[in-house]
Parts: sequence; C-alpha cells; structure tokens
Amino acid sequence: MNSIINIFKNYKFKKPKICIILGSGLSSFTNLIENKTIINYNDIPDFFKTTIIGHKGQFIFGELNKTPILCANGRFHYYEGYSFEEVSSIIDIFNNFNPNYCIITNSAGCLNLNWDIGTFMIANKFLDYSFINSTNEDYHEDIHSKALIPSILKIAKKNKINLYEGVYTYTQGPSYETPAEINEIIKLKGGAVGMSTFPEFLRCKYLNMKSITISCLTNYGAGLKLNNFVNHEDVIENAKKAKMNFQKLLSLIIQNIEH
Repeated sequence: MNSIINIFKNYKFKKPKICIILGSGLSSFTNLIENKTIINYNDIPDFFKTTIIGHKGQFIFGELNKTPILCANGRFHYYEGYSFEEVSSIIDIFNNFNPNYCIITNSAGCLNLNWDIGTFMIANKFLDYSFINSTNEDYHEDIHSKALIPSILKIAKKNKINLYEGVYTYTQGPSYETPAEINEIIKLKGGAVGMSTFPEFLRCKYLNMKSITISCLTNYGAGLKLNNFVNHEDVIENAKKAKMNFQKLLSLIIQNIEH
C-alpha cells in the first residue's frame, strides 16, 4: 500500500475531500471532473486488476465545483478470486487522504416493484447474504450516513430525482440470485441486492471513515417480473441510461456534504 501512495506523490493534485467508488456502468460521472489526473491500475506495480465489464480500472484525481475529489473508476469483487481484504483495498488507499466522506456506488437489483428501473436507493442498513462470514440475518447499520439521509432525500426530491431509502443486500456472486433467494431477501427487508459494496462499507466502518452508499437500480430481482432474466449487459446498459440523473445526484450529494 505504501508503494501506491509513493506513486501518487509523483503527481500533482489537491488532497481529496471526497472519495468515490464508481459501480458498474457508472463511469460517466468522471466526465464532470475538472483538472484530472488519471492513474491506471495497470500502471501500478503489483496492484490488483479489474476483470469485469464496466470497471475501467483508474484512479482519477480532480475537482468538482472546486471540491477536490478522488474517484476509483472500477472496483474488485470477491467472486473474482480476491479476498475480503483485497476487495476493500481501495478504501485503504482512500484512508491515506483522510477524506471527509467516502461515497460508495453500485448498480443493483431492485426488490421493490413500486420503484422504477433507473432510479436510486440510499442505503440505511446492510444485509450480508453472502454466507462468507455471516448468517442471513446479519444486519449492519450505516450510522455515519444516517444524519445525512433526510437532507439528501429532500434535495433529490427538490431536483426531481427519484431516490429511495432501504437495505442493501450483499450476495457473493458471480451468479445472479434465484427467484427463491430473491423472495427470501425481500422477507428479510432487502430493498436492493448486489455483489459489491458491503466489504468496502465494512472497511470504512473499521477505519471509522464516514461513508454513503448509493445504488442505481438497474434491474428487478429474478422472478419479480414475468420472464425477467438478469444479465450483466442489461445492468450496464440501464446504468448508462440513468447517467444524467446519477451525475446530478452525486454532484448534489457532494455539494450537501461540503455545506
């Protein structure tokens, strides 16, 4: 980890106040960043590689409305063969800059038929349904974002962005959930489901870093709609369709944190 930070020292950029992990198909947010410094994961010796479509594999330093930020454009997943610690290594890198907040984003399956595809959910709790280190009733509350959630929901509503509040459910992957699993997760109060984010949230919690988790709802869980089959290509495509509202929402959240 120290070798990565030493590489960063070879570049000139402002210390980031906000650090962001971008989920599958959500890289368009980087178009808003000004004064960019881009460092490819592949150019960092011995660093991990992204192998999933929609995860470019770049650290991007820059500014958004004069706020210094750092984006990880691409993440790692447990199902790629990485350990829990390796999956959350990006958070360890963020921690070196002591940011005010980490914003963790993802593309996720929607478990509420009253919510439309292309809308968003802010996580107030996490349900670990991976069975890696847990039972299926292992809940974790996002205490740091709790105070910000009401104001973020209010800002989203004011700007006509559909943002809901709910429980993010973590599954191991790489296979999508079966209809039976989706029904059980719904009974356990899950609002969105995905294969990322939770290890990163846990690392933030361990390091006492403040975090906010935003899911772009890209598909309905298996079995919730007649003949709906989930595949990664559709997830990426639906995330891209939501890009304008996603960019706007993240910009508003950053502005809210700063003020």
